[in-house]
Amino acid sequence: MAKSGKYSLKERLNIEELYNTFIGFAPREQILVGVGIGVVLLLLILIPTFCASSRLGKLEKAIESNEKNVTKVVDKSTELQQAQAKMKGLESRIRPKSQVQLTTKLESLATQSGIGQNIDSLKEVPGTPGEDFEEMVVSVRLSRLSLSQIIEFLYGIESQQDISLQVKRLQLKPRYDNRQQFDANFDVSTFVSSAAPGEAPAAGGGG
Repeated sequence: MAKSGKYSLKERLNIEELYNTFIGFAPREQILVGVGIGVVLLLLILIPTFCASSRLGKLEKAIESNEKNVTKVVDKSTELQQAQAKMKGLESRIRPKSQVQLTTKLESLATQSGIGQNIDSLKEVPGTPGEDFEEMVVSVRLSRLSLSQIIEFLYGIESQQDISLQVKRLQLKPRYDNRQQFDANFDVSTFVSSAAPGEAPAAGGGG
């Protein structure tokens, strides 16, 4: 019966024969062979270690990159939620155009602030049109007010809870007859719904 072609590692290397051959080398040759065997063994240890380290480094970079991407997604999601919440808050303060009397609202606020007699004019001017919403603007002229009175009135305008009002194009001019008083010109704007009253939810009184 033929002997199997598969031999053990010991049989293939024939350790005893290799040893006898090594003993037969001159001392210098034995040193060179020993150094060569040491280099081979060192490479057999270092190469797999280097490959594993390289793969580990790439894996760490991939994980770090994925973590940054996840953080960006979370941040964007948070920003979107905040923007949506802010938009809902603004929409709740936007009412149908027919329910908003901006000049009347400003006259009422001026009276509450004790400066109703200082209004020179309230004039509606064209705002920015839109498909669903449009801008309503009133040009305001006040005279003979102290700086603190003007600041208090402007703060009261922009602090309204039932309707969103914004002050634009503020101009202050000191009076020649009293340098402690000012004349003020500015615009007040709000956005109103272009839809019919039955199609848009109301959000409080119009002032």
